[in-house]
Amino acid sequence: MSIATKSSGAVVLAPTYTPATGDLKALIAAKREGYLWRSDLTPDRVRAIRKQLADAERASLPPNPVVVASWLMKLTKLVTNAPAELSRDLAEVIFEVCGDIPSGAWNPESRLAWTRQPDRNGYPVGSRWPAPGELHTHLLPFADRIRDEVSSLKAMLAMVEAPPERRERQKPTDAEIAAVVRSARMARQALAEGVEELG
Repeated sequence: MSIATKSSGAVVLAPTYTPATGDLKALIAAKREGYLWRSDLTPDRVRAIRKQLADAERASLPPNPVVVASWLMKLTKLVTNAPAELSRDLAEVIFEVCGDIPSGAWNPESRLAWTRQPDRNGYPVGSRWPAPGELHTHLLPFADRIRDEVSSLKAMLAMVEAPPERRERQKPTDAEIAAVVRSARMARQALAEGVEELG
């Protein structure tokens, strides 16, 4: 599914964002938990990471007012008290409040999630037209998911692109080994003297 946007006389189709799934989703989870190693990132996985990062970065761009208006128009068909006609002023107010929500969050999933909200104190939130602040709060988790994914994917690519000396732990030098040996001997001697004093 695509969202049509109009740009300088041309209609551009912007693909809707799809979060990482399968292997990439597992890699992102492993990175967050600290269990991802450079050796886990095979060339095929690196290609998949680059492609998903490009899609996620595109989805994290600021929204186009036409995309927001289109999302709102489709929402009017799903709620009971929608405005009779979606005015430009109403769309601009919502765009002003929700302008920091990236374009990828304005998708069919977030629209359906609005309508499927459970009642709050007997009020059917999901079947009503949202206030701009409510809509911002609703869309924020979708936006955060995109931003988190971009951050994780960039960190994974940084592991691959890091210079070799930063990738793996360096072998200690002879001087460092000698310093550790000296410290161990001094600690052993201090312990032995402490035991004699106690005895």
